[in-house]
Amino acid sequence: MVNSNSVKPSVQMLKEVKLLKSFTDTELAQLIPLGTGVTYEAYGNVIIEGELTWGLYLILNGMVGIFKTNKLSGEVYDVGQLRNGSFFGEMSLVDDNPRSATVRALTESYLFYISKDTFNDFLNKSKDLKMRFYETCIHNLVNRLRELDDNYVISQYQLWKTALKKEAA
Repeated sequence: MVNSNSVKPSVQMLKEVKLLKSFTDTELAQLIPLGTGVTYEAYGNVIIEGELTWGLYLILNGMVGIFKTNKLSGEVYDVGQLRNGSFFGEMSLVDDNPRSATVRALTESYLFYISKDTFNDFLNKSKDLKMRFYETCIHNLVNRLRELDDNYVISQYQLWKTALKKEAA
């Protein structure tokens, strides 16, 4: 982390975050003072798999990588990158489990962090707001599951195709 600065994002910046698309400009403006803008240097860890921290990160500028440890081999795998308008840490808003992956800044990145308790207090001010937010979460989760399913089917096809070619040779 470079610094935790007092520079807050604008409503326009938050409107670019897919997870907040159901929020009104007024709701986004109310959210801004509740979080902290943080700049991370390239290759700095934002969160580490297994740590007991909870809160939501919004990527306002930069790119982060998601890394997951194979529990059997201990190898760390690069599972993807996220850019401006993306988010991570949303699962920690729902449960109290440890972080499920390591997130590392790949470039200097400006993130907006909101703690779990603060964000849940914000959502609890309005049942409509809470419902709209979790509906957006569900849509994002469904899209991720569909993408994961597609990637799994493709990888299994390629694996079997390679195995059968070797067997035939």
